Amino acid sequence: MMRSFLPVFLCLGALCVLAAPLAAQSDNLRVSVANLTQDVRLLTQEVKTMRLEVEELHRENARLRKQVAAASSNRDTQSRIAELSSGLERLRREYRSADEAQKEQIISEISRQMNAFAKETQAAIDAIAEAVGSQPQIETPVRFSSDFPQTGITYTVRSGDTLSKIARDHGSTIKHIQNANKIVNPSRDLKVGETIFIPIAE
Repeated sequence: MMRSFLPVFLCLGALCVLAAPLAAQSDNLRVSVANLTQDVRLLTQEVKTMRLEVEELHRENARLRKQVAAASSNRDTQSRIAELSSGLERLRREYRSADEAQKEQIISEISRQMNAFAKETQAAIDAIAEAVGSQPQIETPVRFSSDFPQTGITYTVRSGDTLSKIARDHGSTIKHIQNANKIVNPSRDLKVGETIFIPIAE
């Protein structure tokens, strides 16, 4: 009785061994997703900081405009106004340049991380598919019945014979022939030259 359960225990052990790498792959995916989420949060914080700097520049711009408006009536301040305007324009150019560079850097970093995550995900999917494909197939044991006619004839298998042909030619059934000769797989177990018993009801 214990020997009949041994293949089942071995198959269950093999499935447990295969499940361990799948769990490790799943853990790696969760770690990658967590890292990517943290990076996105950091990038979001940097964008918020840049927005605060933009708001400060807007306030500085408004203050400078007020100074320019207050001093525009004085001819002696014309050069100062031109200097302030030039400085303001320079600040705008520098901000636009820095802003574009920062955006490109953020987009490049996100693209790099997304590509790396996609490769890891594909590798995990391939590993899971390979593991599933390599799992052993557990065959259900065939149970033979003794409920067949005990009378009949012996027959030598010929080339081209099949169970259905033999049963039809001798007035028997495929099930009776399989049970009487314990044939699991007719296409593999039925051999030319082999002698089998054909049960025939009286």
